[in-house]
Amino acid sequence: MNDGFDHSQRPAQPNQSVHSGLDCLLYLASEARPVGSAEAARALGMAPTRVSRLLGTLAYLGLARRTRERKYVPGPGIHALAAMTLRGSGLLNAALPLIEDLIRSTRLTVALGVLWRRHVCYLYHGGPDRPVEAAIVGHDLYPAERSIIGKILLAYRRPEDVRTEYGAGQADVDVDVLLRELAETRLRGYALGDASLAVPLGDPPVAGLALSARKALSAKRIPGLIRRLSAAAAQISAGASV
Repeated sequence: MNDGFDHSQRPAQPNQSVHSGLDCLLYLASEARPVGSAEAARALGMAPTRVSRLLGTLAYLGLARRTRERKYVPGPGIHALAAMTLRGSGLLNAALPLIEDLIRSTRLTVALGVLWRRHVCYLYHGGPDRPVEAAIVGHDLYPAERSIIGKILLAYRRPEDVRTEYGAGQADVDVDVLLRELAETRLRGYALGDASLAVPLGDPPVAGLALSARKALSAKRIPGLIRRLSAAAAQISAGASV
């Protein structure tokens, strides 16, 4: 099932209505424009009448808002939920001082992100030339298999779950090649690209912390950057209790 959820936590009798409602809510929150019920139904593979009822219920609860064009956008409840979640988790508050220190000391771009389905959601993505307010949740969802943070977090998923996630409908991703890369990444303990690197944050990992440059990182510089990044990740984990 290509749902992106942690099947190791699957209850004996999952509530399908809750599952479907959350699917609608997450789809709506991930879109940067109003969406209609028919469009959402096609994207989610659900019956249009079911999606229409679910979106109507979300609007009634304040989690969605219906526009004059009879489409839906996130409602005030989503914004309240997002704000309370960021505050309650403590992750971003614990990370910001260390992120600022990393930017000052390395002059590189720093990113903090979490994995959602086949995408990375960036809680922070900015460098020395970007204001903090623009860097907080200022980046679109990005395909996990193309993200250095996505690769380090996928590396800690079970191979069978990754294969399921990238199964049907993902012809552009060679799952066997991806799994080999993820196995090497997990063994190494960090993800490495030409101009970027990332380490896991938390045990088990709940987020990834990354550094990236505009051009390839020199081999001599990489070990020091990994040590610095790992130390920051450990401090963030301790501060956020993850």
